[in-house]
Amino acid sequence: MEQKFVLIKIMNRLKWLFSKTEVDFEMLISILTLKLTLDERKSPINLSDGKEKKIKGLKANLFMLVFVGFFVGMLMTTPFDLYYKITIVASMDLFFMVMYMVSDFSGVLLDVRDKNIIMTKPVNQQTMNTARVIHIVYYMVAMFLALNLMSMILGTSIYGPKILLAFLVMMVALSFLIVIITTILYSSLLEKFSGEKLKDIINIFQIVLSITTILAYQVAARIFEFVDLQLTINIKWWTYLIPPAWYAGLFKVIVEGSMDPAYVIMAITGILVPIVSGMILIKWIFPKFESYLMKLQIEDGVFISKDNLGSRIKSVLFGIFSKDHTELAFMKFADSNLSRDRKLKLMIYPNQAISMLFPFIMLFPIIQGSEGIVAGIAGLKGTMAYVALYMSTMFFTTNFDFVQYSEKFEASFIYDSFPINNKSIIMTGALKAYYFKYVLPGMVVMSAIFVLLCGVVSIWGVLLVNVMTVLLLAFKINFSKLSLPFSREMIPGGNKNIGATFVYMGICGAIAAAHFFILKNNPLLNVGIGLIAVILIKVAFSKALKRQIV
Repeated sequence: MEQKFVLIKIMNRLKWLFSKTEVDFEMLISILTLKLTLDERKSPINLSDGKEKKIKGLKANLFMLVFVGFFVGMLMTTPFDLYYKITIVASMDLFFMVMYMVSDFSGVLLDVRDKNIIMTKPVNQQTMNTARVIHIVYYMVAMFLALNLMSMILGTSIYGPKILLAFLVMMVALSFLIVIITTILYSSLLEKFSGEKLKDIINIFQIVLSITTILAYQVAARIFEFVDLQLTINIKWWTYLIPPAWYAGLFKVIVEGSMDPAYVIMAITGILVPIVSGMILIKWIFPKFESYLMKLQIEDGVFISKDNLGSRIKSVLFGIFSKDHTELAFMKFADSNLSRDRKLKLMIYPNQAISMLFPFIMLFPIIQGSEGIVAGIAGLKGTMAYVALYMSTMFFTTNFDFVQYSEKFEASFIYDSFPINNKSIIMTGALKAYYFKYVLPGMVVMSAIFVLLCGVVSIWGVLLVNVMTVLLLAFKINFSKLSLPFSREMIPGGNKNIGATFVYMGICGAIAAAHFFILKNNPLLNVGIGLIAVILIKVAFSKALKRQIV
């Protein structure tokens, strides 16, 4: 078989690592080659001009990470200590890689379809498990390289080539550590639950994991504190529990040759923990992991809509805001799919949690800079801190891109059988269903919290943020190149519309800035702008219904 993949060429040079294991190396290479070949043959994306181009979702994400990594890499040029720089860089690495692991690669880790095919052949379990982990780590390493490209270039020019060795060790160790920890945590869930309940628990777990990662990223920065404008490193007992700190210590040892006991301990920890965890994973966890995965195939029953107060309120809202019976039907259709498509929910829920967490993270420096947390919170009264709600708006707006995807995307042929002349009504129905299911509940909760924090004077401003959220969603279906709802395949690492994401980040930022510097706390001006926005929403939806979608 032709060895055209970089991973296969690297694996052939590492054959000796598998000589004393139960892994069938030749079979391992065959499985990896097959997986990589299938990844290359993902369905093409239909563009609006009617031409088909095979666009690799992974490549799009790599470009985004290179862009983000450019700004992270500029940290290497600052006059701070290397330990501080690498702690921040490693924190960003951990944040992004866990996000991708949770949102895109959990499906690969928990997939049992390949087992149903490959395990019917003479393949042992350890070979199959090894192929699964290497396949995921391969893509995580690619993202790691993209995110750290600028850091490595600038780091080499400042500290010399030794820093490349340190990045290589951190890249491999951190990638394996994330996969290992995720697998162990999933195994504990798989052991205790089964069927539909297990899938619900996994959804909740992934949201918690996303939030924990973000909070850990914030905690990492607490290792440092500014004293007389000088950055001082304070190593506490809990510093040894934070992975970014381990690899910052590793850099101090490899790059600067420091033999400080604290740095040496952290460097050794950063190397030993992935190795020991990997041994535990292979010897005790993985033998049971595959049998646990079979529980995911258990179905407790068909999806049945619940008749409760929430569903009745939703039905009333659907009836009020639907244009006609056709749009109402597609609103119910989209709402049903958003409720039962589990893989789609695994993509949306973590981002939903982040959208409700980021506004408070933005306020944290303000609160921290006051005389205590209580005083900091009290100091928000009468301010325009509610403008941080635009962070939620940004995530809610860009998360609508996920509605294009479905684990049952092959069934989208049904759209051609509907007796409608213009499929744009499918998009408007899906958008309204998405809004009532995800955006409205989230914004109601966030708005209530910010009104409590900022006082009654903020009500008009908070309402304007909500109106702007609807306006941006209405604009999205007019100007974004979106496919029909639930019509595209979910591709690991490639389920994000990167261009649209940056555009709407910029738009949300501009609107938030205008709100803060122009509108201030003027209720009448807020009401006036809000009324104009409502008119624009009406126009945007009317224009959307005239779009021809094929």
